[in-house]
This record gives sequence, structure tokens and C-alpha cells, in this order.
Amino acid sequence: MKTINRTAITIIPKKLYINWANSFDDAGENYDPELIIGTTILMPDDYDEFNYEKFIKKHYKKLFEEQLESWIRVPDLWPKKRSIKMFKEWFEIIPSDMILDFGYDEIEQEDY
Repeated sequence: MKTINRTAITIIPKKLYINWANSFDDAGENYDPELIIGTTILMPDDYDEFNYEKFIKKHYKKLFEEQLESWIRVPDLWPKKRSIKMFKEWFEIIPSDMILDFGYDEIEQEDY
């Protein structure tokens, strides 16, 4: 087991995001509110579990867009006015100060 020298935040959808996602007719697919599935982001070394809010304030627009795009890729269908307040109403943010790698293989990175 290895540790990774980063602090992470996990973004977990709240009811408002789930309601928005489920407002689309996606061939019968719905976001299951019983499944708690989040997105984990490794932050740069400038941020840690004590100042992760600064990272969120600086990057919330991109973080918000990533979450919206993960459900529907058409930006015209996203909420038009997205604020940090709205981001926090739609998502719970949990910091993690210890990242453990239980994998055996090297971590692969994809640029997108």
C-alpha cells in the first residue's frame, strides 16, 4: 500500500442535482438517489484539508460543469446561472487528507 502526496475532495450530488438529472428523459435512465457515487479530485499541493474551500471558490465553475456534463453533455440544457452558492446547494464536498493506493499496477493518467 502506498500513500499519494495529495489532498482530495469528493463531490457528492445532493437532492437538487439528482432532481435536475432525473428531469431528463434519458431512455429510462435515472440517477438513483440510493447510490452515493461521488467524484474525487486530487488538488494541487497549494491546497489541503484546511484550505480546500479556496480551491472550490477558484475552480467551482469547472467542477460544476464537469458534474453537469457527466449527466448530460449538452451545455444548453445546463442551468444558466451557476454560482458557488448553487454549487454548494447541489453538491456536498468532503475533503480527504490521506489517499491510499491499494492497487498493484502503476497509476495511469488520461488527459481530456
